[in-house]
Amino acid sequence: MVQTILAKVKAALTGPFAIAIGMLLLVAIGGGVGYVVANQLIKAEEKKKAEMKAAEEAAKRPPPKPERVPLAEDGPSPFEPRYITLGDEFISNLPQKGRALIAEVGIVTMKGDKAEKTLSDDRIPLRAHTMAIFSEMTVAEATAEDAQDRLAERLQKALNAEMRKKTGADLIDKVFIKRYYVQ
Repeated sequence: MVQTILAKVKAALTGPFAIAIGMLLLVAIGGGVGYVVANQLIKAEEKKKAEMKAAEEAAKRPPPKPERVPLAEDGPSPFEPRYITLGDEFISNLPQKGRALIAEVGIVTMKGDKAEKTLSDDRIPLRAHTMAIFSEMTVAEATAEDAQDRLAERLQKALNAEMRKKTGADLIDKVFIKRYYVQ
C-alpha cells in the first residue's frame, strides 16, 4: 500500500501537469523578482534626476549673504589682554660675588584664548629662556637706571623668537616685570 501511494505521488510530480505548474511557478517567481529589481532601479534613477535638478538650481542662485554673528556677551572678550606669570620668582647669581638678581616676570598676550593656552602650556621652556638671559647679565646691566625696561624688551624679543619657532607667530605683546631686586 505504501508503495502504491509513493508510485502515485511520483507519477503526479513527473507528469505533464506537474511540469506545467512548475514552469508557471518559476515564471511567476522570476517576474516578481524582476518587478522588485526594476522598481528599485527606477526609484534610484528618479532620485538621481532630482538631485541633479537641485544642484543645477543651486548653481544658478547667488551665494547667500553672510550673517553677522554677535559677540558672545558671556566670558572675556577675545581682544582683552591675557596675563600669564612665568611661575615663581627668578633668582640668578651675578658675576660679582655675593650679588644676585631676583625678579618676577609675566607676559601679556592680546591674541586670545588659543595664544593664552599655548603660552601657559609652554611656561617651562619660557622660564628656561628667561633664566638663560638673567644668567648673562652683569652687575652694571642689572643696576642700570633703565635695567627693567631693557630686560623686558630683551625678554620679549627672545621669547617671541622661541614662540615663532614653535607656532610661526609672535604671541607675546608685552613682558612685564612685577618685582625686581638686585642684592
